[in-house]
Amino acid sequence: MLSAETQVHRLSYEDVLRMVEVGVLREEDRVELVDGVLLDMSPPGAAHSAMVAWLTRHFAANAGDREVRVQDLLLVEGGFVMPDLMLLERPPRDRHPCTALLVVEVAVTTQRHDAAKARRYAGSRVGEYWIVDAAARQVRVHQRPMADGYELVAAHRDGDRIRSPGGIPAVEVGGLLASGGIAPGGPGHG
Repeated sequence: MLSAETQVHRLSYEDVLRMVEVGVLREEDRVELVDGVLLDMSPPGAAHSAMVAWLTRHFAANAGDREVRVQDLLLVEGGFVMPDLMLLERPPRDRHPCTALLVVEVAVTTQRHDAAKARRYAGSRVGEYWIVDAAARQVRVHQRPMADGYELVAAHRDGDRIRSPGGIPAVEVGGLLASGGIAPGGPGHG
């Protein structure tokens, strides 16, 4: 526990890049920089990985001129995050993107953390933000970004189809959840 006298030194994106350059962090380390605090991310379980793979196949096969990035860096106010999937218009090649058409987070055990990201994604003008909530067997779709969050939030369950941005075919919620071994009645393992 931190005492009242404890100093917290906030990091910048540039500080983290320097940490990678000097070997304090490796490029493959799973971290996010949120409000200047470097957070370790837990390794994904099997269900999480399977659902990310399903989403990747679906979006990459239909992206056209758009770009699909998986577990890659998105610059946001106060740092960076590494969403499970991003659908981007052609991003600049000399820096990481700072917005996206769509960001998807798969939450098997990270529902609270991923829900807290909605404000951050809306502030970065991410067009849509989806949280695949394995435990609740639903996909929460956030649309119409505003400064402090999304204007519209809707939950989609088994049997629903979610219209994807950019003319990409709709996502079948049941098929997505089943890809991670998430059967009706439980979140599975991972």
